[in-house]
Parts: sequence; structure tokens; C-alpha cells
Amino acid sequence: MVVVYLSNRYIRVVDGEVSGGSIHAKSLYYTVDTRGCILNGTITDEDGFREMIRNLWETNHIPRKNVYLVIDSSQFTTKVVDVPALKPKQMMEYISREFTDVERISNPVYGYFPLSRGERKKEKLKRVFASVAPRELVRGYVECFAGLDIAISGVESAVGVTMRLAEKLSQLSDATCIVQFADDMSLINLLLVNGEYKYSSRNRMFSESGTPEFAAETARTVSTLLQFAKAQDLAQKIPQVYIAGLSEDELQIYQDSIYQIDAEMEADALQLEPVVKLGKAAGGSQELTHFALTVGGLLKTDPRTSIMSRVVKDPEKEAGKRKRRKMLVPVFVLAAVMFLLAGILGGRAMYYNVQLKELEAYNQRTDVVAACEEYDRLNEELQAASSLGNSMVSLKSSVLAYPRVDSATEEVVASCASGLVTAEISSYDAENGLLSFDAKAGNVDQINRFIGLLNKQEIFAAVDYTGYSQGTDDQWSVKVNCIMAARQEESDDTEADREG
Repeated sequence: MVVVYLSNRYIRVVDGEVSGGSIHAKSLYYTVDTRGCILNGTITDEDGFREMIRNLWETNHIPRKNVYLVIDSSQFTTKVVDVPALKPKQMMEYISREFTDVERISNPVYGYFPLSRGERKKEKLKRVFASVAPRELVRGYVECFAGLDIAISGVESAVGVTMRLAEKLSQLSDATCIVQFADDMSLINLLLVNGEYKYSSRNRMFSESGTPEFAAETARTVSTLLQFAKAQDLAQKIPQVYIAGLSEDELQIYQDSIYQIDAEMEADALQLEPVVKLGKAAGGSQELTHFALTVGGLLKTDPRTSIMSRVVKDPEKEAGKRKRRKMLVPVFVLAAVMFLLAGILGGRAMYYNVQLKELEAYNQRTDVVAACEEYDRLNEELQAASSLGNSMVSLKSSVLAYPRVDSATEEVVASCASGLVTAEISSYDAENGLLSFDAKAGNVDQINRFIGLLNKQEIFAAVDYTGYSQGTDDQWSVKVNCIMAARQEESDDTEADREG
């Protein structure tokens, strides 16, 4: 079994299997997209993408069958829901009704798999992870790989992979903790309470992967999850955070940053071993941490309930087959009548035979064959243009998701400061989405209330501030740094999955 992880620059591949309760990763491969052929899990340059995949497969002699795709993309909408016990077909219909905002997705396809924890036997309910994606996105990947003679057997969201992997790791069994999976430009977060899923979210990273700033930014997202836990009135304190995808140097910076956020919280690397067993050609455990989402894809789900099963069973094609079967009924009746009348209408049959030969001769004419070939060529060009248009729309959505500062931002800051502090925006770093300003007030409590109001604003992904200082005018001042959130009103990105 081969699993391919697709998100942004790093394309990761693992060849392995699951047996005896363990995940066996025989070989690990990766390539780096330096041309921007894929962004947010969406192919933007199909020719360049195919060239990368072709070189990766041919160089490493990777198997071309039984290949599964794990895609980290905002085009997947995911949700964890409690559902009654139903057959797969009925469950699929039930799941489709759970996604109230599915109208924004063109021609959606659904999939789900059960979670081992959270089952409520007394209420005859079970917990499932459900996802929905545009049919064109999934079919586009399948056709792209098929053009390279690579057979895709399954396609799923990276968020679902994190949940199956979390259930498998003994380190997370019955744990109350935050689990993070970092990969280049994206970060997936899970909140577990007593080993049971409570919340998940996705973050776009603005810092360069492999830098101290990347590790510090990753740590800052923990404060947002802690605020969510507090808002949900969780009785348990969250004492631990685990992370996969950081190097040893990044992990040290990450741990120092977590200590500054909460001195009582411990931060450790997510231990994939011994559940994940590496083959001789797979490298060391340090490399394995970057393949956590890829290795998790080896944990297969029921193919009957996967998104791929719905793509294969195209509803339009199924309806067409039923219609054709109904149309064949009168044909067979007519054939029976014709058989009975064959003796009487022998001469007429010979006439029709002559006519048929004339039609066959017509179909084989050079000009007719050329016209058919021209039609096929134009149809291929039309499909290519349509695919490019869809890619540009997706790219536009991703670009529009970047944060911006405008008069509305100033109004939000002024509204929070009203009656409490004086706040003046000093700078904005568009590359990192960092908004900085100074706040002054007559006492510390006013500043604390001001900071609390900022934390509640949806336009800010995170709020940080320096220590207090008192000037000669007896005014207390503080330096405030806010990370701007993505523009949710302009993006189709579904960044957070809440418990159904």
C-alpha cells in the first residue's frame, strides 16, 4: 500500500502496510515543489505537478497500484457527529444532511468512518468522522495520476488521518492534551480529553518552515486552543501538548515558547514508535516525525463509506444506466416481434441489410472519420480550459484568505479601547500578518480588560503583549502584537471542525 500526502511544497510518500496491530513503514520518499505547482492541496500547474510525480515514481520505483491520497486542503469540510446505527447507504444520506453549508460546494461527495472512542451504547449512538469535498477536486486527482499509469484507490482529508493515528498511539491513550501536526505552511490541531476527541482546527503558517519563528508561531496557536477549552468550561486542566513535524532544534524553541504561555504545561514530541515500525530503507525516527500524516494514511477505512466510493458511483452515470435499461425493454420486445415476422419479412430484411452496409460505408469515409477526430480534439481542449478555470477560482480563494488591515480593523481596535485605554497602531507586517500598537491606561486592570476584548475578536488569530511599564505621567503602557486571522468572509476555507 502506498500513501501520498499532498498539501503545499512537500510531497511525501510512504510504502507500507498495517499488520499485527502495528504500522510498518517500509520506505519513505519526498520531493519539494519549487515551482508552486500545488497550493493548499489544489493543483495549480498540472503539467509541472505530473512531472514531479513522474520523476519521484521512476527514480524510486514506487508501486503504481493500491495508491491512496491524503490531502490537506480547505476544500474539504469535516465534522465529527454522533449518529444512529444505520446501513452505509442510509448513513451516507444522514451524513449529507449534517452539512448545512454544503450549498457552497459544487457537486459534493461525502465519506465517513467510525471513531473507536466516544461511542454511546446506552443511547445507541456512535461517533463518526464525516467529510465532504467537491467531486471535481477528487476526480481531478484520480485522472491526473491515472495519466501517469498510477491507480488511485482512495482519497481523504488529512484531518481524518490525524484522528485515526491519535486513536492508535499509546502515548495519547486516555490523555487530556493538545496534539499538533506541523507540515510546512499548515498546522492541524486536535484537543483530546481523556483520550476522546473534543475539537480540531487548521492553521495556515506565516513563518518559514525550519526557522525559530516557525516553531514559536506553532506554539502560539496553543493559546487559542486553551481559550477554546476555557470557553467550553472543561473541568480538566490541559497539562500536555504533543507535536509532530519539528526538528530537534525547532522542538527546543517550541518547548521554550510553550513554557512562556503556560509554565505548568509540558511540551513533548509525538512518539510514533513503537506503533510505527520503520523498515531499513525508511531512515531514522527524526525523519519519521515529518511523515506522521503520511504514515497515518496507512490506517485504512471501509472502502464502502469512503469519498472515493461516491466518486466511482457517479449519480449522473447511475441515472443514465437506469434510463438506458428502461429504454432497452421495448427494444427486446420489438426484437421478439421481428423474430416472429422474420419469415414474412425476409425480403424486407435484405433491404435493411443493404441500407446498413451503406451506413457502415458512410461511417468509414475519410471525411467523417476526420470530423469525429476534430470533435474529440475540441472536446479535450474544452475540458482542459474548464480545469484551468476551476484551478484559478480555487487559487483566488486561497489568495483572498490572506489577512489584511483596513479601516474596519482600526474600528475594532478603537471599539475595544473605548473607555479603557488609548491605543495607536504603530506597524503592520503584511508578510507575517503581525499588527503592533501601543496601549496606555491609568491602571493595569484597564489594560487587562482591553487585552481580554482583543482576544474575543474574530479578526485576530492570536494576541500577545509585553510586560507593563509605568511612565513619568503615571500612565501604564504595554506593547501589543496581534496576529491577523484569515478573512473568513472572503474564503471558502473551513479552518475549524467542532464537535457535532
